[in-house]
Amino acid sequence: MRLRGFLACTAVMSLGLADINAAPPPEMDLALAELACLEPASAMATKASAPLPPAPSPLIEEDKVFGQAYYDTLGILSEDNECTDFFGGTTGAVMVFNSFMGQVRKEYLPPTIGMRMSGDVTLGISVKTKTKYRLFDKVSVNTNGPFYRRTFSQSEVSIPRLGNFEPNTKEVRVLILLHELGHLMKRNDGNWLLADDSKADTISRDNSKKILEVCGEQIKALGRPSSN
Repeated sequence: MRLRGFLACTAVMSLGLADINAAPPPEMDLALAELACLEPASAMATKASAPLPPAPSPLIEEDKVFGQAYYDTLGILSEDNECTDFFGGTTGAVMVFNSFMGQVRKEYLPPTIGMRMSGDVTLGISVKTKTKYRLFDKVSVNTNGPFYRRTFSQSEVSIPRLGNFEPNTKEVRVLILLHELGHLMKRNDGNWLLADDSKADTISRDNSKKILEVCGEQIKALGRPSSN
C-alpha cells in the first residue's frame, strides 16, 4: 500500500527540527495485514542482558558515528522509561525503529538538514503489537549537516544547536533519530506522534521540545561518563 511523492526531512532550526515540503497522506485502510504487516524478526524487545538484534543496515557497521547513534537510540528504546512509553512500548518502538534504520543511506545535502525522508510511503500495522506506522522509500542522513558536522563546510559558520544540544554530538544524533521516529508512528487516536511540520517552523520546534520532554533524561545521560 503505497503513496507517491511524499517528502519529509529534518532541518536545523534554532530550537528543533523541521520536515520540509511534507504533506500528510490520506487515511488508508490498515486492516489488510497481508499488505501492511512489515514486522521484521528483530522486532523483539532488546534487554540489556540479551544479545542485540542483527543490525538492520550495513551502514551501522561501516560508519562508526552512525552505528553509535543507532545503538544509543536502540538502548533507550529497549528499556522501560518515559521515552519508550511515548513510542507505545519497547516491542513496537524497536520494530519500527529497526525498519526505519534499514532504509537509511548517506547523502550530501544542504547543511541545515539533518535527515530527510522521501519517496513512496508504505503504511503498516504490526499484528503482534497493533502498532500503526509508515515507512518512506528513501531515508537520507546528511553528511554535510548536524549529524556529522558543527560548521558549514565552506564558510565554517557554526550550525545552530538542536534543542539543547550542539551539532555533531551523540545527544543531537539521538534527538534527530527519535524526532524522525515520531513522524513514523501513530497514537491510539489515529494521529502521528509528531505532527507533520513541513512548512511551520513553530511546529518543528514544538516537536523537538516534545521529544526532549519525554526523552530528555535518557538523551542527556548519553553525555555522562557513567553511560560510556
